[in-house]
Amino acid sequence: MDEIRGDRPQEDHSQTYDEWKLRYEKGLENPRELFQQVSRIAQYMSYDLIDKLQYWEKETLKQPDEEIERRIKHLTSCLSQLQSAYVQFSEVDL
Repeated sequence: MDEIRGDRPQEDHSQTYDEWKLRYEKGLENPRELFQQVSRIAQYMSYDLIDKLQYWEKETLKQPDEEIERRIKHLTSCLSQLQSAYVQFSEVDL
């Protein structure tokens, strides 16, 4: 296990978020607990994304140039979406 991942459990955080969202929509849980839960899900998804990016970079650099060029397009598209999410989150008034 690498140092970023630490001792976090391995799970599908997208599914965890979907389950959380259903509980949130029912409105039966304490807002403080809901916020803490969704914050942790976001953190775990962020850590997982870092792990996946590091692995993808390592594996991509082993590929021929043509495959690397193809993956640049994919990564650029993803980066655009990530930048949008980052800016949106960064501009939240606290």
